[in-house]
Amino acid sequence: MVIGANKGGAGDAVAVLDGQGTFSERWLSAGEKKVVPVPAGSRTDGSLVRRITEGCRTAGADAVLVVRPSAEAAAPADSLPPTDPGLVALSPPLLFVTANMEGAVLFRGPGYALVAGTSAFLAGAAPEGVDQARARFARYARAAAQKWPVLESTARWFPPGHIAWKYPRDVPTATATSQQLALMRDVAAGRCTGTEFAVGWLDARRLSHERGERVRDPLETLLDRVFSLLEDYSIDPQFKEPGDLSDDELKNAVTELMRKAE
Repeated sequence: MVIGANKGGAGDAVAVLDGQGTFSERWLSAGEKKVVPVPAGSRTDGSLVRRITEGCRTAGADAVLVVRPSAEAAAPADSLPPTDPGLVALSPPLLFVTANMEGAVLFRGPGYALVAGTSAFLAGAAPEGVDQARARFARYARAAAQKWPVLESTARWFPPGHIAWKYPRDVPTATATSQQLALMRDVAAGRCTGTEFAVGWLDARRLSHERGERVRDPLETLLDRVFSLLEDYSIDPQFKEPGDLSDDELKNAVTELMRKAE
């Protein structure tokens, strides 16, 4: 049964899976897709649908194919927009696939779902980053193990690839997180302008998430505070609004944060 699919697209959607009902290695290898387990209830809820919706948005897909993976054959039907209310309160097993095949969500049963896709899809579907999402799922799996024992084995299949760094001194060089810290030191020392800092730092933050780099408090709070500062800073002077931080104010704020951190 296909709940929604482009004409001729149902077969492509089913091809995302292998004969065992898991994501096929062929599909995963195209575009270097990664898999992230996420919490789920007994039916699709707002949290799971948001992952699908945002993944479609960042991957540039305007439709989602929704398939019952147990079906042997599927007749084509109309596609569903990612925001369709019909995506809510569906019971598993279900496979959601973006119309451009960039990402998918496999909801095999109550307790969890597997989110997989390219970095573009995961930027929306797992904005916390691959490793952070995997680490959170591991904690969730331990807490919910009595209700859903399968969660712990699922968490073991998808462990975080990076240790979560706690202090600036813990961060290895040649990482995007170390680039964020280097830029913070540069702007504090006057070696770059506020605009150069803002552009470089936000690019490094995106790269850090794409690579799955993980941080924890107090470093996580430090980086989050810098991100908040940049929300109040206008990179382009022509769009500066009253109340936005000046270059000097941004520099002084970052300097104070680094002083406390180091």
